[in-house]
Amino acid sequence: MKKTFKMPSALTIVMIFLAIVAVLTWFVPTSVVTTNDAGENIIHFNAAFDADGNIIQNAGTNPVGLWDFFLAPIEGFISAADIAITILISGGFLAVLNSTGALDAGIGGLVKRFKGNTLITILMFVFALMGTVYGAWEELPAYAIVIIPLFVSAGYDVVTGMMVILIGATVGNMASVVNPYSIGAAVAAIGNDELSLGSGITLRLLLFVVMLAMGIFSVIKYANKVKKNPDLSCVAGLDTHTALAETESGNTELTGRRKASLAVFIIMILICIIGYIPWGSIPVGDGTAYDIVNGLQNAISGSFLGNFVGTDKFMPFGDWYFNEFSTVWLIGAIVVAVINRMGEKQFVSVFAEGARDLVGVVLVLAASRGISIFMGSSEEGMSITFIYWIQNILSSVPLWAFVVAGILVYLLIGIFLQSTSGVAGITMPIFGVLAFTLFASSSAGSLGGQTVLLSVFTCGINFVCGHYPESTNMGICEMSGVPYNVFIKQWAKILVPILVVAAVIISIAPYVGIV
Repeated sequence: MKKTFKMPSALTIVMIFLAIVAVLTWFVPTSVVTTNDAGENIIHFNAAFDADGNIIQNAGTNPVGLWDFFLAPIEGFISAADIAITILISGGFLAVLNSTGALDAGIGGLVKRFKGNTLITILMFVFALMGTVYGAWEELPAYAIVIIPLFVSAGYDVVTGMMVILIGATVGNMASVVNPYSIGAAVAAIGNDELSLGSGITLRLLLFVVMLAMGIFSVIKYANKVKKNPDLSCVAGLDTHTALAETESGNTELTGRRKASLAVFIIMILICIIGYIPWGSIPVGDGTAYDIVNGLQNAISGSFLGNFVGTDKFMPFGDWYFNEFSTVWLIGAIVVAVINRMGEKQFVSVFAEGARDLVGVVLVLAASRGISIFMGSSEEGMSITFIYWIQNILSSVPLWAFVVAGILVYLLIGIFLQSTSGVAGITMPIFGVLAFTLFASSSAGSLGGQTVLLSVFTCGINFVCGHYPESTNMGICEMSGVPYNVFIKQWAKILVPILVVAAVIISIAPYVGIV
């Protein structure tokens, strides 16, 4: 009997990719990035830093061996410890919330209140907004634990829930209307005083609306097809799984305690969103919204109440990262346990069990970080060499092909380095000059050319992130039991047309007065 090919698990795929990158280290030289007195980033090809930070020319390759290969996931785990603990704590919290019946009752209420299309539209808009405002991505597995079971309970498949989260966040990041970690970093790296976070915002808003509309339409089309005929699901016949796939949502009564538990959950999410929004980038009067949002903290800091609450160590809203996210979810788990009068032993047992269910996701995350270790950082490594080669190709591109070539270049760069701020810091000083020169005699002008470059960058680099086998994508695939080959095929069907339309909009923008 002929054996059929079965896609390896997410962890195995990441380890295979890690092995491929390890082989490349034997053939691709390292390069470094330095900053000159004018604040411009300069790439030094085939170079490395010594222990004192001096540049070593003709450094050659930095090959890794078998020991390095098996050590990489360990170092990756250490590097991603903040994300790992966030995933484990969120799993513990949701297990506690689920054990009270609140999550099941809440999902049942949502399914009854909103029809499928409305629910998909609302949630995709929320995740797209999170992506376009502050670049939401690595924290998405925490939301997947809730959203995916919601759609399974509503009669869809796990892929529908995954697409609502990941497609929504991807198009939001591709537009990056006011995302300081991509647009803000790119503007700063170009170094043109005439550019600001608001430069090209009309174009980015248009991209956001069009791309999100296309994404919602595609997801709804797939979701309705699957709900009508489950055999048409791209995971039909596969052993997918979610935390609540076996439950019957809607049969659990929404009691007072369960309503209070869900209220705690909603408040937690709102607090996390407030913590992540870059308030310092939002002008208000002579200052920014940063001081207003953090006014209470500043007012009580140093007082007895401030010392009791711990405001001296409280990270201001707008500067939050994974530690703050984890803290909120840990406090939330305890509050929900108190509301529902859970005993100490029951709470610890349920919380630990929920965290244990996501250990596989954390292992995938650790191996994914190992790939980044081999590739190098945004300052030194093999990744800088690839960027050096690619930027040389772009420098010879004619004006009419700039947008398409630029997006293709960022698609290539995204394979080797996924840090949007890192890629912006390395490429924008060079590409910014190129765009300035190419568009100088066009109707858009030099400033318009650099504005176009901003959207070329965000669309290209974030499109790759939407498909790349990194911690968020592979973690959610592992969590849902969806093979990576199924994931990338389905995502490409939706995101490739979106990228093509985005390229067309960006290409014509200089000629219709949008930039």
